[in-house]
Amino acid sequence: MTRKRSVPDLPVPLQRTLHEPMLALHAALEVDALWRAVQECVRAAVPAHRVTLFLGHLGMAEARVVFTDPPIANLREWYAERGKNNPFSPFLEARRGTKLYRFEEVLPPPSAFLKTEFYRRFARVEGWDKGVSCVFWQRREVSAMFSVYRARNQPPFSDGDIEALQYLYPFVGTAIARVRTLHTERLARRGLEGFNKNIPVGLLFLDWDIRVEFANHEGKKNAVLWNHGPSAAKALNPADAFALPPLIADACRTLRAAVIARNPRQPQPLPGDVATVPHPTQPGLGAQVTVLNNPGSALARPRFLVILDQRALANAGPGAGAVERMGFLRELSPREREIALLVAEGNSNAEVAARLNKSVLTIKTQLNSVFRKLGVNSRARLMTRLR
Repeated sequence: MTRKRSVPDLPVPLQRTLHEPMLALHAALEVDALWRAVQECVRAAVPAHRVTLFLGHLGMAEARVVFTDPPIANLREWYAERGKNNPFSPFLEARRGTKLYRFEEVLPPPSAFLKTEFYRRFARVEGWDKGVSCVFWQRREVSAMFSVYRARNQPPFSDGDIEALQYLYPFVGTAIARVRTLHTERLARRGLEGFNKNIPVGLLFLDWDIRVEFANHEGKKNAVLWNHGPSAAKALNPADAFALPPLIADACRTLRAAVIARNPRQPQPLPGDVATVPHPTQPGLGAQVTVLNNPGSALARPRFLVILDQRALANAGPGAGAVERMGFLRELSPREREIALLVAEGNSNAEVAARLNKSVLTIKTQLNSVFRKLGVNSRARLMTRLR
C-alpha cells in the first residue's frame, strides 16, 4: 500500500526553479530575510501580481507586521483601515484551522465584488481581484499568513498553482516558526537584562569563549574596583573602564576544562560546577562563577554566570551575600541604591555628590530617605546593614 504524501510532488523544472529561493528560506533568521525569501519562493512557484506576508497576530486580531510587494505608502495605516473592512477575518473565525483558501470562497461573484466598498477602497488600489491565502495556526489562533494576489487581466489560480502553494506551505511555516522562536527568546532575554540592569548585585554573563555577553552596572563597577583598587576606581567611569578581571577569566577556563574532560556523549547536570574567587588584596571582594549548562540540549554551549560582589563569598552559599543585600535594598529607587552603596563604602556626602554630579543638599535629602526606608538612623548603622 502506497502511503499518501502530505506534500505534493512538483514538476522537476519547478523544483529546480525553487532551489535557490528555498535555500534562502531555510537560512532566514530575521524578519526581513524571511520576507525576502517567502516572496522569492512564491513568485518562483506561481505567477502573482502582489505577495503579502502577515506576522505577529495576537489571537484572531489583524497582523501587527505586514510586508507587501509592490509596496504601499503608509503601510501601517493602510492595513489598520483595511482590517476594519476585511471580509476574510469572519471567514477564518468561523473556519479555524483552515490552511489554504481561495478568495472566491469568501468573496461574492466577480461582478458583485467589483461593486463592493472593500474592492473600491482597497483591492482596486492594490491591483487585484482574486487571490489565495495560506494560514498558519497556533492552536485555534492565527499566527501568520501569506497571500498571493492576481490582477483582473491574470487567470484564476489553477489546481497546479494550488499544489505549488501547498508544497511551499510547510517550508514557509517552519521558517516562520524558527524566526518567531528567535524573536521570542530575544524578547525574554531583553526583559531579563532590563530587570537585572539596576539590581544591587554585580552580574556578568560570559559565553563559552569567556567573552562578556552582559554586565549590569553593579557588575561593571565591582570589576573596576577589582582591577584598579578603591582609590583609582572612584575616578573611573565603570562603563568605560570595565574589563573582566583576569582571575575570574582563569576560573572560567578551569571550569571549562572540567566540562570538556567529561564524556561528551553524556551531557549531565552540573550543580557542583561553582568556583569561588576571592580578591588577592581586597578583603571582602570576591566572585562566584557558575557553569550554566542545559543537559537537555547538547547543541547549546554552556555559559558562565559571575556574581561579583563586595563581600566575602567563600563561606556563603551561592549568592548569599548578594541576596541579603538585595533584600535590604530592593525598596530603594535606583538612585537611592547607588547613594546607599557609596555611603556604605565609606564615602562622605561631599564625595558622593561629586561622584554623582549632584549637590550635597540633594545627597543629604536622598540619604535621609534611604535611612527611613531601611530603618536605620545613622551612617554607621547603614554601613553595618550593607556589609
